[in-house]
Amino acid sequence: VICDDIQNIDIKNASCVVMNFTLQFIPPEQRMDIMHKIYAGLNSGGVLLLSEKLSHDTEQGNDLVIDLHHEFKRRNGYSELEISQKRTALEDVMRTETFEQHKDRLKQVGFTDVIRWFTCFNFASMVAIKG
Repeated sequence: VICDDIQNIDIKNASCVVMNFTLQFIPPEQRMDIMHKIYAGLNSGGVLLLSEKLSHDTEQGNDLVIDLHHEFKRRNGYSELEISQKRTALEDVMRTETFEQHKDRLKQVGFTDVIRWFTCFNFASMVAIKG
């Protein structure tokens, strides 16, 4: 197991790469290169397990899941100030994308199948399989 900055890792002979909530903090113009690097380092049949915060196709959908997530936080003891401060802190550094944008990128680099296997509010995990 290697825990490091994905931009600094040389991936070779990997059966599985796990990226949890990473791409959303990498500039969008660098994401394709990272996916190419991961794909090239995976063995045939290897998988990328990718978890990201997602944006949704519509403003209404986006607003709904954000409101539901904030309500979840309130019910779990977060104050309005804490919710607001976290949102403000992430606003300029986190660039989310839709599931379709992630799926399209993964397909473009060569993954044969992309499956969303978990979703909660605006967070999702997907598995991409190298054929």
